[in-house]
Amino acid sequence: MNADSLLGVWTGTIHNSNGWEMKITISILKPFEVGTTLGIFDIPMLPCSGTFRVVIIRGETIELAAQNLQGDCWKADFDSVELLPDGTLQYISKSRNWEAQAILQRVFDDNMK
Repeated sequence: MNADSLLGVWTGTIHNSNGWEMKITISILKPFEVGTTLGIFDIPMLPCSGTFRVVIIRGETIELAAQNLQGDCWKADFDSVELLPDGTLQYISKSRNWEAQAILQRVFDDNMK
């Protein structure tokens, strides 16, 4: 995993196993490694925001821990992002009672200046 390949602002729609959908934005603004902050996330509809800390990097998949939560956040047991071959970012969040997934598009990176 080249950490620079994820730099930018990513956005998409989360689809939850309970039937709801809502927008999420993940901003990855600096290179990262295990134990550091991946970036910030925002789910305006709940509202919920916070940071993701990198727990494990396995190939193109990064397991995350949500921290510094603000708002009406649902606590997940597992969060991850994976850079897909088509250049999109898959986000997965799981708890015992639900699972949510999103395919995020990069909407801004340093090359867009």
